[in-house]
Amino acid sequence: MKGDVQTPISDIEREIIAFFVNAAQSIGLPKSYGEIYGLFFASEHPLALDEVINKLQISKGSASQGIRFLKSINALNAIYLPGDRRDHYVAETSLRLIADGLINQKIAPQLREGIERLKSLKNQYEPSELAPLKSKIKNIDLWNKKAELLLPFVSKYLGPKASKNKSKKL
Repeated sequence: MKGDVQTPISDIEREIIAFFVNAAQSIGLPKSYGEIYGLFFASEHPLALDEVINKLQISKGSASQGIRFLKSINALNAIYLPGDRRDHYVAETSLRLIADGLINQKIAPQLREGIERLKSLKNQYEPSELAPLKSKIKNIDLWNKKAELLLPFVSKYLGPKASKNKSKKL
């Protein structure tokens, strides 16, 4: 509950957090997102915002932004704890659900933006002006098409959509 004394992060929790920091940074996400997810993943019980702030010693804004992002990609699930008005969360452990969220919230929008920029480039310049880059522009088109085809297969390969976090009430 709210008045509980915070237990320090154990060496094992620290290693798990470091693993997810590495994973987050490898795909271009902020270190704090990896720290927050790692803390939730390592935790044996649901955590609230203030617990994340205290354990990780990060700002409220950083913790809030990280939790909001992690929820948006399905990496955190809200849990109801009777008698406690704070929002609590647990880590989602289905890689497929998290990957789907990441693809839908981060990767797919950037791909769409890239496609629109390429269309704009083609409309903005005369074909003769683009001629020196024709093969490279064609290559970018091909990359985008391959990425659009590949993303659903990546998601499917990562396993079933079913979450291991069946219970949303503790």
